[in-house]
Amino acid sequence: MADGRERVAIVTGGGGGLGAAVVRRLARRDFTIAVVDLRASWCDSSLDTVGPARAGLWAFGADLRYLHEAEATVLRVAESLGPPQVVVNAPFPGRAGIATELPDWGSVVHARLRAPLLVSRAAERYLAESGSGRIVNLAQSDTSVRQRPDDLVVRETLHAMTETLSRELAPRGVRVNTVVTEINCARHGAESGTRPRPDCCVAAENETASMVEFLVSEGGGDISGRMIEFRHPAAESPPDAGALR
Repeated sequence: MADGRERVAIVTGGGGGLGAAVVRRLARRDFTIAVVDLRASWCDSSLDTVGPARAGLWAFGADLRYLHEAEATVLRVAESLGPPQVVVNAPFPGRAGIATELPDWGSVVHARLRAPLLVSRAAERYLAESGSGRIVNLAQSDTSVRQRPDDLVVRETLHAMTETLSRELAPRGVRVNTVVTEINCARHGAESGTRPRPDCCVAAENETASMVEFLVSEGGGDISGRMIEFRHPAAESPPDAGALR
């Protein structure tokens, strides 16, 4: 196993956003991490932000919506880095606005649900063999825009999938949870000027990543089958002086 590290994690969607935040957090815990995105080159920015701990990070490119690619990727990770003990399924980013056409709506839901299930299934043998495997599914929605039906479908289906996998895999020592984060960054984004990303989004991702860190730790071993929600509303301006008089 690379660098003598003892725990191997697979983080999908690791090229940015929530996935990248989780990669940084787990790297501090000395995980050997397989960072997966559609293209391996998309993971470079995530790897660069880790610093010296980058030695334990490896980039993989795959479209995990397809069974053969999900299975092949997990097998490559197991053969090159060691059997995975942790799988973190970061969210597909989706699309802006409302998906009004049925084929379009269906493709968004398909993309955001199929990969977590296929990767979890491909890795479950290794997770069970470790005796302390962890699966954490992540979902994110932007509350600054009108609620999208695909967000609701993804959230509830992930919850149901989490409960089902938890019941099935708990006797084999595998814990399965979902973390949902709601972020309202519309005004912050407008005020950020030339800054690439609003501070509130970065803070929300870091908070979510810290929860993932806890769930995959020994301390989170008694938690399974749960959907944990974080809400990050936009900060309100302070009231004017004398407004409460």
